[in-house]
Formats: sequence, C-alpha cells, structure tokens
Amino acid sequence: MKLSQAVKMRAGARGWSKELISRVEESPAPVGQIEALLHIDIEPERIGKWLDFVESNPDHPFGTRAQFVMFQPAGEQGLKPTPSADGMRLSDVDIGSYGNVPDVWDLQNDTPRGTRPVPGLHMPAGYSIFDRHEVWADGVGDLYEDAIRDRWIPATDLDWNGLPDLSAEVERATGQLCAVYSTYGIAEQKIISKWFEAISYGFHEVKLFLATQVYDAGRKVESLRKRALLGDGLIGKAPLSDVTTAWYSALTFTDMIVALDVVYKSYEVTAFEAAAEWARSDFDRDLFSRLAGDSHRHLEYGLKHLEWYNRYANRAEEHINIFLAKAEAGLASELAQSNVEREALAVLYADGIERIDAGVEQLGKLRERQYDEYIARLDQAGVQRHGDAIGILPLAAQDPLLRSLNPDALAESNFAATQS
Repeated sequence: MKLSQAVKMRAGARGWSKELISRVEESPAPVGQIEALLHIDIEPERIGKWLDFVESNPDHPFGTRAQFVMFQPAGEQGLKPTPSADGMRLSDVDIGSYGNVPDVWDLQNDTPRGTRPVPGLHMPAGYSIFDRHEVWADGVGDLYEDAIRDRWIPATDLDWNGLPDLSAEVERATGQLCAVYSTYGIAEQKIISKWFEAISYGFHEVKLFLATQVYDAGRKVESLRKRALLGDGLIGKAPLSDVTTAWYSALTFTDMIVALDVVYKSYEVTAFEAAAEWARSDFDRDLFSRLAGDSHRHLEYGLKHLEWYNRYANRAEEHINIFLAKAEAGLASELAQSNVEREALAVLYADGIERIDAGVEQLGKLRERQYDEYIARLDQAGVQRHGDAIGILPLAAQDPLLRSLNPDALAESNFAATQS
C-alpha cells in the first residue's frame, strides 16, 4: 500500500514518525482504514499496537476489512457546549450547525441534525412533515426540559390519606369532572401519538416535547381516575366529546395542534386554575393545580406554534381562521349539548344543591373568564378573533346553561362559524 503525500502530511501532523508511516505502508491495512484513523487524535503508540494486531491477524474481519466509518467526520467538529445554571439543556448543545434548524428538512431517514448519512446507507423512514413552519415553536426545547424537570408522580406526590369526607353531591360532582377530563386525556394521548412518525428527525425538539405531552395526558388520566374511585368509588359519565372531533378530523398537524393545544387547552387551563375557587378540598386544589401546570406547557407550545405558523406559512391567515372555526364549533357544541361538566361545576361552586343558582352564576363567571382569556391569548399570539367568527362561545358567558339555544340554532351557529 502506498500512501499519498497528503495522507503522509496528515499523519505527520498527528505525530506519526517516518518509521511508523513506513510500517503502515508495508502493513495489510487498507488505505481507507488509515485515512479514517487519521480523523481522530490517537497516540502514535496505540497506532503501532493496532498494526501489531493487523499484522498478526491479516484474515480477521475487523483487521483489514473494518471501514471505521464512525471516525470519518460527519458534522461540525470542535464545539464544546457549556452547561447552564439549570444543567445541560437542549439549548446548550444546539450550537453551530447542530442548532441550525432548516426551513425544510431534506433527509428522509433518521440522520441526526448536524450530521449527514453514510453514503449508500440511506433508508427512507416514514416521515411526511419536512417543513419547519408546520411543527416549530420558539423555545420548544425548553418546554421539553421544563416538562422533564417539573414531572410529578400521582401515587406519591399527592396526599391520598388527606382527602376529607365531602357531601354526597359534591363528591359525585368531583368524580364527574374527573371522568370528563380523563376522557379528554385518553383522546389527547391517542391523537398526539398518531403524529409522531410523521414529524421528521430534523425537528427532534418537537418530537421530544410532544412525548412529554403524551406522558402528561397519561398522568392526567391516572390521577383523575384514582381520585374518582377514591371518593365514592364511581367513575362519572363520559362527556359528549364533540370537542375532540376537531382533533381526530384534522388533516394537518397545525390543524390538530390549534384544536387541541390552543382552543381546548385555553379553556382547560382556565378551568383547572379556577379550581382554587370550585374545588372543595385542599387535595383537589393541589391535584388540579398540578394538572394546570402541565396543561399550561401544552398551551404555550400551541400558541407559540400558532405564532410561528402565522409568520411563515403560505396563506396562514386563511388557514388559521378555518382551523379555529372548526375547533371552536366543536367546543361550542360540547358546552351547549354536554351537560355533565357544567352541572358538576355548578354544584361544586355552590358547595351543594341548596344554592345551585349561586353555582350557576359562578359558572357564568368562569365561562366569561375562559372566553376572555382565550381571546387575549390569541391576540398575544398575533391572531385577531372576535365577533361572529366565534360562534356561540360568548353566549356561554352570558347564559352558562345555554338554555335558550336549541339544537337547530347550535347547528346553524356552528355552520356559520366554519363558513366565516
């Protein structure tokens, strides 16, 4: 084997002596193997020991046939991430080319961002989302890190021995809310998981964050189921689940995220945060406060993604209005036709059935707060949403039981919203 002058110069720069270079040329080691070894800084003495093995075992499959592809440079070298005060976070290692998220990811396989595939070993995966605007959100890597840091364990972090005796109707109302939100949690797990395979590897931060949302949804189901059964031993009735129709029927990832992590999560976060008012025990206030923290991360991702999509996607405003109208119609139908949540909340606000009118009044204030905070959150994300486009959502604040709204009026309102 004869090494080129360029290879000899590289070997010399690595500290290889002329004697070692001559020995390499006389050995059965192939040129490609030597060139690969020169890409990393191995002491010349250890190269000599490698040659001892090759010369003694010329027919060994790892002697003369190993390509050492892993030693060949696959990306930017010499970068040294520095841990932040919170440890080594994704944002700390996303530097140089490894932090460059392209607008369009051009690899169909599982090649990590910042590197490149081995020639001849490019096996396409099942990805179908390659455009950054379809999934990205500023700070999504930090949302993943926050989710990992703030994880909690229902079995041990909640004081299951500290649940007081509640009146029969208050306990049943609490269990009913647990049934409603755990039903949505199961749907949330299924629909988010459905989109994992579609998102290409170049947007791994998004995939990592969504994995935490699936886990959060599972924890929501677990904790609420345990709470219901610990109370009066009865799981409440399932909701209508019209709100989830927009999740399942979404044709694009953004369509789904707008429905789940923007429209629904805004209403859910506000309801969970209001548990300080309607929950009848410290245990329940603690439980729903923890759930609110998880859901707030999902909402933050949804709003930041909506903002990103609005900024960079073609015909974004038109698409966003359609996405929102579909999701709002499903939520409005749920509020109007599914009475289990609103009746449970009214009983809890009233702390029983004796003063149910007071509970309905407080429910109206909650609906008003949910609507106002939803509009404010959209506005913060750069999306204007008001007037007839919202359908009947504002009516729930004025009449939380929606007593004056018959099914025909609801269908007409939802149709008008989707056509606006």
